[in-house]
Amino acid sequence: MPSLNRRTFLVSSSTALLAAAGCTTRASSSPPAHWVTVYLGEREETHDVTVTVEDESGERLFEKEYRLSDSNEADEDAPFDGSSEPETLVVTVDGTRFERDWPGFEQPGLPCDDPNGAGVEIWVENGDDGTPAIRVEADCQRVTTD
Repeated sequence: MPSLNRRTFLVSSSTALLAAAGCTTRASSSPPAHWVTVYLGEREETHDVTVTVEDESGERLFEKEYRLSDSNEADEDAPFDGSSEPETLVVTVDGTRFERDWPGFEQPGLPCDDPNGAGVEIWVENGDDGTPAIRVEADCQRVTTD
């Protein structure tokens, strides 16, 4: 009969190996997602923001509303289907609409290398005249929809 210490060691080792194998398999099988991050550039401001991403046909791939303020200045890495083909980024800040092309191959660093997906960082700022403005930057990172 094996000792209790040996049995405990074997069970613990087997459980750890199975858990590690499951984590590795799941992470590697998850396809990369596109993603949207929104930042408040002017911390003393408060803005209502809606971000929509559409494909070439105008179908919505992503839509999210934000209320950005000093106490809620960012929403990072909101994912959407990485197999989709985003075409247009529409950002509305306090009723002012901005439309931009989804960053493509013309951007440095794109297309992204596996296992990374393309995404955008949207900075909500103020223009020189005090009206809302946005700055959009493309980036690559590993985000999944899981």
